[in-house]
Amino acid sequence: MARKRCEIYRIKAFTDPYDATVRGRISAIEPKDYTRMGFAIRHLTRVLQQVDARTRILITLSDGKPDDYDNYRGRYGIEDTRRALIEARHAGIHPYCVTIDREGRDYLPHMYGPAAFHVIDDVAKLPLKVSDIYRRLTT
Repeated sequence: MARKRCEIYRIKAFTDPYDATVRGRISAIEPKDYTRMGFAIRHLTRVLQQVDARTRILITLSDGKPDDYDNYRGRYGIEDTRRALIEARHAGIHPYCVTIDREGRDYLPHMYGPAAFHVIDDVAKLPLKVSDIYRRLTT
């Protein structure tokens, strides 16, 4: 809801066990308002920089273009997100996007790069695709 109210909801920290509480949070995920992606990518880049790992991957699950109430729509939102992704790469993070947005092929190559996204035509395929993509990115 504009740059003064950006929210991130933690589902599971790296140190949290994968238990009933976490599974409940996953089951409770629902869409909120708009998507100001640059903010979230910058915040999560800082979080991932604190993790002691050989490979750090930031997977974005998206339903569409970056968007918000203010002037974040259209080109500005895309360019801010692209800039945040460049910053993430410079920090050693490997960004990747999985989306159900059929128009994603039009703007995602500019934001993520030509090989760093996947458009899913059926949301029911998401669990299989995410594990397949993760396996491909980490081997």
